Amino acid sequence: MQQSIYRSPLGPFFLWFHGEKLIYATFHEEQGLNFLAKHFPKSLGDLKPLQESYRQDLDSYFRGRKVNFEWSLTLIGTDFQKRVWRELQKIPHGQVTTYKRIAQLLDTRGFQAVGQAVGANPISVIIPCHRVLGTHWFGGYGGGLSLKRLLLELENVTLAPNFQA
Repeated sequence: MQQSIYRSPLGPFFLWFHGEKLIYATFHEEQGLNFLAKHFPKSLGDLKPLQESYRQDLDSYFRGRKVNFEWSLTLIGTDFQKRVWRELQKIPHGQVTTYKRIAQLLDTRGFQAVGQAVGANPISVIIPCHRVLGTHWFGGYGGGLSLKRLLLELENVTLAPNFQA
């Protein structure tokens, strides 16, 4: 297990790798530590520098550039969650979609289940759950709504001024 910390302009971004594959990424270290304790109870993770190609991708992303995060990932979740997370990876940089639209793409009426899966996304930014909105509201974000708004602004997403956040 390896932990790396990327110093983003929005604060430290914590990443955990199992072997060469990313398993968790968050702006909130405690969330990652709780995830590790649940799924890898005997592994604390050594702090190591972030692989250069990953650092370059994050540098570009946080400068507002479009990045196709083609990182090796290990998704830890239910089959349904993994299906949702794969749909999230298809949302283009600078665009948003809705929980309802993802449910339609997955051919399910379980909008709430989709919302829960989006909220359980273990790999923030790389799997862009911040790009998912409610039909008439901003939606949630594990990192907080102000961080969600900042990530969307970074991608030049413009929301209507009266959009409920």
